Amino acid sequence: MFIKRIALFVACVALSGSALAQDPYGTSKFESYPDIDQVKQLKVVWDFNFQDPKSVGVVLNNLNALLKATQEFGPHEIDPIKVVIVSHGPEVVLWAKKNYAKYKTIVDRAASFAKQGVRFEVCRNDAAALGFKPEDLHGFVTVIPAGPYALTYWQNKGYAYIAIGATVPTSPFSQYNKEDLGKKR
Repeated sequence: MFIKRIALFVACVALSGSALAQDPYGTSKFESYPDIDQVKQLKVVWDFNFQDPKSVGVVLNNLNALLKATQEFGPHEIDPIKVVIVSHGPEVVLWAKKNYAKYKTIVDRAASFAKQGVRFEVCRNDAAALGFKPEDLHGFVTVIPAGPYALTYWQNKGYAYIAIGATVPTSPFSQYNKEDLGKKR
């Protein structure tokens, strides 16, 4: 009987030791922000500057998560969130009508977000460098004077800055968009 108790004790110590090695910090818990409704409106300006225009599709997943979380967790106001996306890199080619077939899935998705109130802005300088005039771009985007100008403007209006995709200064031209350029003017 004594040997069985010692064996049981050793087994328990071994199990708790292996559990401790896998779980030294306990278990996570889910929580939202209990004071979210004290925030009247979330305001975000998103900096788009991607080497590969197709990266926009991935970041639209983040945008979707933000909109869904706001809808589910708040704030619970009439107009709980404002989102502005400033596009000023090689990805500007995907907003061009001539490239619609190539980027249809991304463009259609962005247009659906625009219908939900997301504002899409495109840098005039990058568009021109890539061979596009405002009339060459889809109607749900707004051409603005310059990307950095727009980012500064929105931040001064109290919008939080999200830099996904804008970690390194990028030329408007990249290996991913060279086939998508507009006409040289």
